[in-house]
Amino acid sequence: MRILAIGYPLPDMAMDNYNVLTAPSYSDYDALIIDPASITSTVRALIDDGHAFEAFDGRPVINAPSTASAVSVADQLRRRTDETTRLLEAGGTVVVMARPNATQAGVLGFEGCDRYHWLPAPGGLAWSLPYLRAAEGKTVRIVAEDHPMASVLRNFRSDIGYRATFDDRQSILRSTGRVIAAGGSGLPIAMEFPTNGGRIVFVPAFGDDLSTSRSPLATALVDACRRLNIAPTPQEAPYWVRAVAVPGLEQAEAELEEAQAAAAQAKAKAEAVRERHDALDRHRRLLWEDGPAFAGAVADALRILGFGVTGGTGDPMVLTSDGATVFAEVESSREQVVEWPYVRLQRRLEGRLLNSGDQLKGVVIANGFRTLEPASREEQVATTLRVACENYHYALVTSETLFALVQRALGGADEAALTGIRRRLLSARGLLGPEAALGDVQQSTDAGPIF
Repeated sequence: MRILAIGYPLPDMAMDNYNVLTAPSYSDYDALIIDPASITSTVRALIDDGHAFEAFDGRPVINAPSTASAVSVADQLRRRTDETTRLLEAGGTVVVMARPNATQAGVLGFEGCDRYHWLPAPGGLAWSLPYLRAAEGKTVRIVAEDHPMASVLRNFRSDIGYRATFDDRQSILRSTGRVIAAGGSGLPIAMEFPTNGGRIVFVPAFGDDLSTSRSPLATALVDACRRLNIAPTPQEAPYWVRAVAVPGLEQAEAELEEAQAAAAQAKAKAEAVRERHDALDRHRRLLWEDGPAFAGAVADALRILGFGVTGGTGDPMVLTSDGATVFAEVESSREQVVEWPYVRLQRRLEGRLLNSGDQLKGVVIANGFRTLEPASREEQVATTLRVACENYHYALVTSETLFALVQRALGGADEAALTGIRRRLLSARGLLGPEAALGDVQQSTDAGPIF
């Protein structure tokens, strides 16, 4: 078996090592192993750095039209497409170290030069976004234990640093490719694609400085390529096969369809329950999250209570209810929440008053000592914040109070109860406790001096 390695030297008797400009025809080989990053780096070395390269026949490679004594870099690159196609049509294997696609400008006569211009793809696919995405990681989890590349990835996992992943949310990718290995988050980092009678196998990139010499890796890759070329590529059975009777097969097919339908129903039910579970579980973020995540949790909680909410994940939050518009500010802290949300709210309300004459109300939602269990938290808001809200008639609500309101809403509160909650929030002056917010006690409106 003859194997050509491009851009990643591998010492083995079965290997010939070249770069994309100096290599003989790819179609002369049974398998091709290539690092696509070497294509752009080799071309850049010729165009930008002035490195000299000779084609396999001895002619210099130049960034100009081909002549009888020199070959154009564009022609040298373009011919690799046909050579790779013919290698695959002959049942060969192309092993690609997955990299994100990138272009190389400056190639005379070939402005579309990129890392994958030479590699055919199954119909509907492309070796670029959205199917192939840039990534960085080290974790390797074998998915297809029976694949010839599985042992290579397992034995050399410490030398792997994947630089690209496949987006398995793309249906065409799932239907045409087989996952060999995944990263820590489950994204495919190694896949096989039957193409033009052969197969294209993407593997993660191997490091330039292996923990041992490259010889064991070269031997392992040669062995994997031999087994890949021997293993038959699965083919679709002809249409008439289903009409051939096999005793017991019809009953087995019916049982299989029934089992698959039950599995699909169970999966759909699990997904629906998971979606409902996640939607409810997100409300716990009110008690511990920070920044935009906390603002998003507050916005979700207020929507549960029946408020119209805009903003909340980076933009200023605005609430609407029963024709009233209210500006809201949120703050979550590991320590006590001080007066900054009041300052921001005051500036927003004054700006609205000056610009349009509208005198709106304000609400501050505070989450102090967010990393502590709610029962063990001290006073969550500073006295300055509490007194300022009292004096300026702003409602001040802790995340615990808001969480208690969400619990009441999710527990079956009717629309009349929710309307009462919204009205108490909008009319509150200063700190509104959970009992007062729920309507169980009357809120005190005594105010002290500010600051």
